[in-house]
Amino acid sequence: MADRAAARRIEVERGSPPRSLVEARKRRDARAASKPAGHPTRRERAVRPAVRVKAEIAPGMTGTGYSIMGVTLVMFLFGMVMIFSASSGTAFRVHGSSYYYLARQAVWFGVGLAAMCALAFMDYHRVAAISPLLTVVAIAALAAVPVIGTEAYGSKRSIELGPIVVQPSEIAKLALLLLAAFIYSRRSERLDDWREIINPVLVATALACGLIIIEPDLGSMFIVAFSVFAVLYLAGAPARKLMVLAGLGGGATVIFIFSSAYRKARFFSFLDPWSVAREGGFHIIQSMIALGSGRITGLGLGMSRQKFFYLPNAHTDFIFSIIGEETGLAGTLAVLFLFALFTYLGLKVARGAPDRLGRVLAMGITCMLGVQAVINMGAATGIMPITGITLPFFSYGGSSLVICMCLAGILINISRQEAGEGRGRERRSGRAGGDLRRRNRGASPPPARAGRGARVA
Repeated sequence: MADRAAARRIEVERGSPPRSLVEARKRRDARAASKPAGHPTRRERAVRPAVRVKAEIAPGMTGTGYSIMGVTLVMFLFGMVMIFSASSGTAFRVHGSSYYYLARQAVWFGVGLAAMCALAFMDYHRVAAISPLLTVVAIAALAAVPVIGTEAYGSKRSIELGPIVVQPSEIAKLALLLLAAFIYSRRSERLDDWREIINPVLVATALACGLIIIEPDLGSMFIVAFSVFAVLYLAGAPARKLMVLAGLGGGATVIFIFSSAYRKARFFSFLDPWSVAREGGFHIIQSMIALGSGRITGLGLGMSRQKFFYLPNAHTDFIFSIIGEETGLAGTLAVLFLFALFTYLGLKVARGAPDRLGRVLAMGITCMLGVQAVINMGAATGIMPITGITLPFFSYGGSSLVICMCLAGILINISRQEAGEGRGRERRSGRAGGDLRRRNRGASPPPARAGRGARVA
């Protein structure tokens, strides 16, 4: 032992490493040589840069996506039953077949289902990126309505292309909602500047609303303006600028209503419909009679009396009244529950969206469809003015149904992006944990040498 200690002191005085260190280095080099080529050493693993794993989109739909599709299909099927019941008499009298409106709505459902599935598997960022082109198409179609549009009930709102009837205002709802979400989500930090707010979203919105008013269609104009306003609010615009825009929009609406005695009388007829029972209050009175006749359980499917030429537009604007008459309070509460569930799912998707565009777009879609449903049901029950807008997913109308299903498809895609982001986070955390475990399994330290006083064999 004394000789070994003396030798170690001599090595230290000469500046050469101790024998134990030399032996440890030899053992380490021998282990490295025995490993397969390309296997990283402990030091290489320690300095290896972190690899960024890109979040993937879920290959299939999530639970929320299936729920949105399920609620959408239930509302459509419920609406198909009520459309057939409400329109069979009118369809037979006008077109010679009780199934006329049912068959056309079924065709539009096929188109809408294909569009919903396509948008569910198409990245919503790409959909939002083409919103400027879609807005140009919608405004061009709105400009063509006064020229080549088909007149019905004193207004021109649709364009007939052979057997296809398209309502451009429905396309404008989708286009301007996408455009507002696409632009404002990217300018959320600069929305205190009027130029960032006005150009180009409000310019396109004002032009589209002006063309819709010319038709005239006050209800669709309100939905378009409200959707853009809601997206602007959700994107974080200052309250003072929102108040200015709300004042300007409200003032323009009041001027439009009071500029015509007919529009004024019809708009305010909900306050006292019995005073104008044969004019503006006729629709509201017939609608309330239908709802009151249904009571709790309804008269039964197909047993409505108001649909036989008493309640105008029974299968479109006043489908909710026929639901109340034939299925009673139970049926109307079921409709309210379905829309409440759809709203909850939309808010859930918005809460888990992977970025600002997804959040704003999901919230905007939910708000637009929810407000449209509330306005339609409010007009049917007599607590709101009649605006002539349809009940989403329930009312007859090909353009309305297809656009509503497109919006549902976008919601489903946002929910898939949320799932993909979650899978990416799990994969990153799993890889980081694996790297840490591998680092801890590095080269073992050399065996301890016997110290002083140890027993040597």
